[in-house]
Amino acid sequence: MFLGWTIAYTDRNLLSPIAAYMISNKIAFFAVVANPHALAGLMSTLFFAGYMAMQFPAGLIGDRIGRKPILVLSLLWAAAGTLLTGMLAFSLFGLLAARVLTGLGEGTYYSNDRALISEVTPPEKMGMGMGVSFVGLGIGLVGASVGGAWLLNWGVKLFGPDKGWYFPFYAMVIPTLLVAILFMILLKPDRGTFFKPASDGSFAPGTPYYSKALLEVSKYIALFFVLIMAVAYGGIELGMSAVGVSICILIIALGIMLVIMTRLNKQVGAVFFNKNLQLVYWGALPTLWSLWFYSFWGTKVISDAASAGINKSAVTAAIFGLAALVGLPLMGKVADIFNRRGYGRKPALILAMGLHALCIFGLGFYLYAGGTSIFMLGALVFGAGVFLFGTWSVSFSLVTAFAPPALMASAFGVWNLIAEIGAILSPVVSGVMRDATGSWVSPVMLDGALMVLGIICVALVSERVGIATNASNQQAAATKEV
Repeated sequence: MFLGWTIAYTDRNLLSPIAAYMISNKIAFFAVVANPHALAGLMSTLFFAGYMAMQFPAGLIGDRIGRKPILVLSLLWAAAGTLLTGMLAFSLFGLLAARVLTGLGEGTYYSNDRALISEVTPPEKMGMGMGVSFVGLGIGLVGASVGGAWLLNWGVKLFGPDKGWYFPFYAMVIPTLLVAILFMILLKPDRGTFFKPASDGSFAPGTPYYSKALLEVSKYIALFFVLIMAVAYGGIELGMSAVGVSICILIIALGIMLVIMTRLNKQVGAVFFNKNLQLVYWGALPTLWSLWFYSFWGTKVISDAASAGINKSAVTAAIFGLAALVGLPLMGKVADIFNRRGYGRKPALILAMGLHALCIFGLGFYLYAGGTSIFMLGALVFGAGVFLFGTWSVSFSLVTAFAPPALMASAFGVWNLIAEIGAILSPVVSGVMRDATGSWVSPVMLDGALMVLGIICVALVSERVGIATNASNQQAAATKEV
């Protein structure tokens, strides 16, 4: 799972240093647009529109037929989408289409990954288990920021400034395929994938349902691709703003999800209409907003503030990803300690979100004051990253506390469905605000204000002490019985 997150986040965030380079050097379509930051933000938004749309369907499919085939197919699809990004990058709409397809494929990963981790993690170490496996996300961000900038420079030397930016996408296809093969060979079987009823009622080893998984996933991917691209093409042709296009896509994606949930009301009610789960879901939305503000725009923020080159700024921005190595296991451990001592895990989540908000506001005031020190900027970004990543170890363990074991992947799918609203809107809204004000101060302060709202949501969760352990014990018992 660690390797999967590393490769997935490298693939999805390659566009960040490349977009910063293209904006600064007025490359390709960025040479003729009036609002380049808004356009770059729209590219990221379309990726996450596809990513968000697949969260719940992929979780539901994984709960039904197993997690392993979905995870393998997700990585294979990520490799194909990354290849297409390089092949179609010469055209604006080709690039947008490739990013949507990549997002749709990668959107099948998260819910099944988290469910599988919850299945194999000891109940008393749930926070730590959720954190350790997710550290790959931070490594992937570093790989995209530093490795992406390095590959970009190499590509420019080999193919020139106008075409060299295609190269990082081609380069990432092979490692993505290798990780997919490792998953196929080494990933341990899970209940849904390898076990099916025998004639005597017992469970016996079976074959992973790759063909069935591909058929089920492809239905949703085809539907969402057509809808998202139709809205994107129509909106751009009609002259809508990037924010307007993003909001239209968001409304359509959420509308389709509501239709699906209405048809499956009896199945999803336990994970969608549960008050505590809803508060955890909405409390996570600002964390995804913050993640994709720093992940997508971090290099540009530091470049603008410190007047530094792309390489130096990318290395500094990569500190944000390195913070995951500290924040995820640290706050997961803290949450487990809080829970064992009778406080529950909610206070640990509020603590992490509060400290993250303080770092955000500190960065905003530093930029407002005209601060230019790349070391100070790096320190503030690192602090924000430590506590941002730390929120997820705790939030994930709270989901396992309230969700039924049989619908765990579905519950994580809804978590990411709602939280990804932040990821969809953050890059484009922040880019529009930067174009409008000429400064990154207002996007940073908006990020902090949203985090405060998220803290309020989490504070309203009704957590009974020991509930996370109890729910995990139930799940462990069910797995053992099978």
